[in-house]
Amino acid sequence: MSWEGLKNILLFSLIVISGLLTWSYWFYQPTYEIDSSQYVQTKITSNGNMEPDEVVQPVKVLYHTRGSYYGTYSEDLVTEMMDSIKRFNLFNFRNQSEKYDEDAIKELMEQDGAIQVIFNDQVPLSFYKKYLKIEDSSVPDINFDRIVVFTENIGDSNHAVYFISEDEETVVTAALEPEVLEQFASSYAKTENYVRYEKIAITDQQSVIVPAGRQKVTGYSYLTKFVSATSFMKALFSVPDTVKQEGDFYTDGSSLLKANSKTMMIEYKNLAVGAKEEKNTDTHILQRSIDWINTHAGWDQRYRYAALDERNRDILYRLYISGLPVFNDTGISEYDVEWGTENVKVYERPYVYLGEKPLTQSENTLPAAEDALTVFKESMSKQYNPDKLTDMTIGYMMTIDESTGTDIIVLKPTWYFYYDQSWVTITDKTKGGILDGLE
Repeated sequence: MSWEGLKNILLFSLIVISGLLTWSYWFYQPTYEIDSSQYVQTKITSNGNMEPDEVVQPVKVLYHTRGSYYGTYSEDLVTEMMDSIKRFNLFNFRNQSEKYDEDAIKELMEQDGAIQVIFNDQVPLSFYKKYLKIEDSSVPDINFDRIVVFTENIGDSNHAVYFISEDEETVVTAALEPEVLEQFASSYAKTENYVRYEKIAITDQQSVIVPAGRQKVTGYSYLTKFVSATSFMKALFSVPDTVKQEGDFYTDGSSLLKANSKTMMIEYKNLAVGAKEEKNTDTHILQRSIDWINTHAGWDQRYRYAALDERNRDILYRLYISGLPVFNDTGISEYDVEWGTENVKVYERPYVYLGEKPLTQSENTLPAAEDALTVFKESMSKQYNPDKLTDMTIGYMMTIDESTGTDIIVLKPTWYFYYDQSWVTITDKTKGGILDGLE
């Protein structure tokens, strides 16, 4: 064989090996894990720490009285009410789940005087109890997605506070002193605190309680701020000096960071975390995720807990503006944390974020919920499956306006539908105008 032929074979072999190594960095998952205590605790200077109860916040309140519905997603009022609940002296906890099926829970929550403080997804009571004043030495180990305070017709037991999960059909009650309940009711059991809501049927079996009538919602635009990939590299790698860069990729051999310029997301993968089935039961992953983000780049403090998938050990946090969720097709309004057994396996978040104050504001009028629902169903045509629709809400569609030569993020209010396990809206201009107020 000639020398030139040998060089060609050698060159081809090197190219193949290089390709295999790149592939293995991204996809290979060894079964060992790294001690998370070795990680540096570097924060992106524009972000900060958050307490778990600041992240795991309720997002709306519903009040039912005299057969009518009222509600609010005002951040100030929701936070104020939750702070009041945290000051309750709660005692005599009882797990009464066996008394309630799905229909009984729905009926319970719609009793006169019921105030529902609603979270996005399941919250372990074991996680949240540290933020409540609980006199009992132990409480039932259940999940809840709302705290319901009954302000009328309380019996002698004074069990007026209910921790309820609709999906899991769990009901835990707690008592509080009558004078505390009276003070709470005098502040919050008043229709003037809220706007009118209504119950509408979204399917033959499913209904939702939504703001009544057409809705005036403020839209916003923001100047964007960017965080360099180097800053995230220093925050996410245990020894930044050992990290090598190749294009948009950074690796130290056991972890990989990619800065995706198309989605404006950073994607971090800890290749040393195995996909084991066993779980660490000492600290819930919800708590650990918040702690981990605190010590690995920190938070945009407008983010809230959005969803928990305990089976896949995945937690989602979402941007909220003026009490409303922000959605984007590429994920730049979300933090996503996936856990292995002991350590974070995959972490995705935007490297772009909104300025502190909006650049512009605009008033938008959204159609009534029933009208928006009709348009959504029609837009789906033959593809629509009523069994897959479970909820709807007003939210912001996040888009990037590059027409000015400067990246400006636009938040446009529109109706969103929880369909087939994800939040979707109509983006076709010929049909979507009725949903986003651009009629």
